[in-house]
Amino acid sequence: MKDFHKRALSQISIWAWAATVLPLVALAGLFFLEFIGLRSYYHVSLTIGATIMFAVSVVWWWWALYTIAGVTSTLGKTSEKLDVVVDEVVDIKKEVTQLKKDT
Repeated sequence: MKDFHKRALSQISIWAWAATVLPLVALAGLFFLEFIGLRSYYHVSLTIGATIMFAVSVVWWWWALYTIAGVTSTLGKTSEKLDVVVDEVVDIKKEVTQLKKDT
């Protein structure tokens, strides 16, 4: 469970970095191509950039779904174990009450 937590935090930081830096780099590159007058390269770069951004968004979406599924699974296991703990605490309380009555 700790490995999942550490791995998920690492992946989240990578996605956050990519979501911050890569679009700015792409926009700067497109601005540069437009500024120096390479319109055909600009359109090719725009098409390639849009395709890459779409592909990255699809990969991110699937990663997010699998991460949410992992978190949900972990929460489900925790809930089941918590139910066992609650049952054991109730049993201990009954035993302590019974011991108090016996003494």
